[in-house]
Amino acid sequence: MFKVAIIGPLVSVERIQSVIEDFPSRLAFTSFTYETAIETIDIVKAQYDAFDYFLFSGPIPYELATRTGLDSAKFFSIVLLETGLYKALLNITNQVRKPIERLSIDIINTSNVVDASLSQLNLPVKEVFVEAFDAAVDYWSLYEHHVRLWESGKVDAVLTCYPDIMNALHKKGIPADWISTTKLATRHALEIIDNHAEISFLKRSQIGVCMVHIDNLLYEHPTNLSYDIQFTTLKLNEELLLLSREMNGSFISYREGQYMIFSSRGEIIDTFSVLRETIGRLERAWNRKITSGIGFGDSALKAEMHARKALQLTQRESDTIIMVDHEGKVLDLPKDQYDESSVHHENYLLELLKAENINIQLFDRIREVIRRKRWSAFTAKELAFELKMSDRNTQRALLALSTAGIIKQVGEEKAVSKGRPSKLYAFKEQYT
Repeated sequence: MFKVAIIGPLVSVERIQSVIEDFPSRLAFTSFTYETAIETIDIVKAQYDAFDYFLFSGPIPYELATRTGLDSAKFFSIVLLETGLYKALLNITNQVRKPIERLSIDIINTSNVVDASLSQLNLPVKEVFVEAFDAAVDYWSLYEHHVRLWESGKVDAVLTCYPDIMNALHKKGIPADWISTTKLATRHALEIIDNHAEISFLKRSQIGVCMVHIDNLLYEHPTNLSYDIQFTTLKLNEELLLLSREMNGSFISYREGQYMIFSSRGEIIDTFSVLRETIGRLERAWNRKITSGIGFGDSALKAEMHARKALQLTQRESDTIIMVDHEGKVLDLPKDQYDESSVHHENYLLELLKAENINIQLFDRIREVIRRKRWSAFTAKELAFELKMSDRNTQRALLALSTAGIIKQVGEEKAVSKGRPSKLYAFKEQYT
């Protein structure tokens, strides 16, 4: 099921819910009502990650939602049609029981429904006062505008986009009606969301292939023994196998230094940031050039073909990861969340490492081992075994990291036989 948030004033949300009752779909709805439209911004920001789509009761909350800075591809609005204005005109005429010659209307400045509607109607309206407003307006200023026109004898009735203004004008004895959306427009908006959900489902269920190529320059270095090569290969395979598990995929090593992960399009896109982080970490830790390409298709064969194309493009044109869709077109990469504070933190960490003359690649390898093993604490001997380093060199590295304030001693591990207990270390939380 795809989750849809409905946002609007209570009276509008209730209308939408009445249409939903007769609308069979794959959608699950949750309603959020507001007292003032400006609350839309906070609602959307708080709920953005929890919902697949947002349905706004009209152009006012929709316009405010677009100002959150979030991707508006999730946003859908019920369109304010000319029919809504016609209905309001009929209602107001019925209220006053006489022809209306002078009319005050407020309308959001992104809509042209008033001009389009009045130009097509053969009505005896001689004068129309149209107040175009911004979505973030204090709508009681619109109420005061309508009251001034009424009290100065310039208008016979009011049409407003706000039900609260309509009710307040009624209390003052001013004929008024609400320009609202229609059930037809509501159903049309629901159908659009349902179609998007169906397309999204079909895309997410497509087969996805992630191809990874690891440069074999390490094998050509004359100082590397066969053990070194095998150890490095096993460690890289282990990391890629863990990546495959993150993607809920199948891992295949089909040639020396070349791997494939078969999964679904949805899983690969959802874990794209994990893929990018893993490749960057492995490049730093093992001094390898690693490239990757991703392909999607309706069959495993097509997905693999597109992944090969993506890998070739990555190797030839770019240092990034390229995706090719089921039609063979290059896709835009998923947007990563960019956090300036995290960038500042990494720069600070690099300064600490530099100050203690700690090799950055060694640090990345140590941190990678800790993450992979999920150690809350570790000894120098355990770490030395994983890093394929001597105990002495590992202890030196840990001493430097401790001096830099990156790790700390958290206790001691009792020796099994006679001898000194081993110190237990742990990364400080901000550096894990």
